[in-house]
Amino acid sequence: MKIVKTCRSAFAVTVVVMCAATASFAEQPAGRKPVIDCTKIRGVCYGIRPEETVRKELAYGTRVGLNTVRFWLSRGVYEKRGDKYIQQILDFMRTCHSCGYKSMPILFNGNGLNPNSIQPEAYASADRFTEAIVTALKDEPGLLMFDMMNEPLCNPWVSNATGDVRKVRKEMTWAFLRREIDVARKLAPNCLFTVGYTTAYEIEQTTAERLDVISFHDYSESRVGGRSNYARAAEWGRKLGKQVIQTETGCLARANSYEMALQLCHEYKIGWVLFDLIIDGRCIDEHGIFYPDGTIRDAGTIAAMFGCFRNRGEKCAVVPPNPNREGKADRALTLIREALKEYTADAFDYRRSDKKKLLDACEVAANLLEACELVPMCDLPTTKIAAFRNDPKADLWEIRKLAYSLAKRLKEVCQIVD
Repeated sequence: MKIVKTCRSAFAVTVVVMCAATASFAEQPAGRKPVIDCTKIRGVCYGIRPEETVRKELAYGTRVGLNTVRFWLSRGVYEKRGDKYIQQILDFMRTCHSCGYKSMPILFNGNGLNPNSIQPEAYASADRFTEAIVTALKDEPGLLMFDMMNEPLCNPWVSNATGDVRKVRKEMTWAFLRREIDVARKLAPNCLFTVGYTTAYEIEQTTAERLDVISFHDYSESRVGGRSNYARAAEWGRKLGKQVIQTETGCLARANSYEMALQLCHEYKIGWVLFDLIIDGRCIDEHGIFYPDGTIRDAGTIAAMFGCFRNRGEKCAVVPPNPNREGKADRALTLIREALKEYTADAFDYRRSDKKKLLDACEVAANLLEACELVPMCDLPTTKIAAFRNDPKADLWEIRKLAYSLAKRLKEVCQIVD
């Protein structure tokens, strides 16, 4: 391997690597079923929202090579708004496409399913919805594929039933879904279709046989459980001769970190869709990659999108960082010690503390701890320091407490004894 010797060469290599990780889809000729490489799908779940917001937020995803949005449609909203709703969907998809994204609209939703909506007497209503959506979207250049139903069996109506009742309800769901797939395929024979199965163990053969792509979700709480799910999905792909994609994964509150989820996708060489792009809404504290201002929650997630994962010692020994390798921890402790020594002529008086001196000392310690990831990265000391600097009425006692806690943490991790 040739060693890179110049900054220009290094930059070129970086660009090549990032471009290789950033996948895009070639435009497909009209009138023919598209041929896509599903391993290039790098997507996020993302809801319909105003154009200005879409352009701003999808630009964040463009930085990390995202190219697909998966979003929910609403049969109920369509029945209320009709063509106005269809136009809203079209406008959203066209905006996404102009931003470099293909779309995966979801027609029906198994989560919170109203069982009355899949009974035979409701078929006509469902057919009308499918016909309206598929007819309107089938020729859109931004369409990647239709997801006919999200997590068909993930609802209390099915999961709380037992025995024969459960079997009957599952079959009613599959019968409804098979019907709507057939309706959609007849209307759009040149489009691609999938179903977002809750897990690979939910896949139902006679339904899956009607699809072009097999997709499944994974919220496994361990790599062992995840690999079982992915292996099962891969087995279905081989059995049916179809490509497999992961269309929903990543939840901090389910022990299903984005890094772990992406590493499994990387390991099984399949495309992926994360839940979801923006840290907002009802799932703000368990899902999301970017804050609305474009900052991120976790750098490990971003690295994983490019196939870079933390060393866990499986193949290469982990080398713990040493904040005091060059004596900087000793210097930070000295700065904090000096800043904390503020006295009057006869007694200690914290109100005479030098705010700038304290915060400057805190920042040296905080930068060492954050660089070595030795403090919680969801509660960064530098965030507190910045807030104190910008507040003319900042409580000096609270600043001193922060300085003391940072010094204590540095001494602990560096095993420094006074």
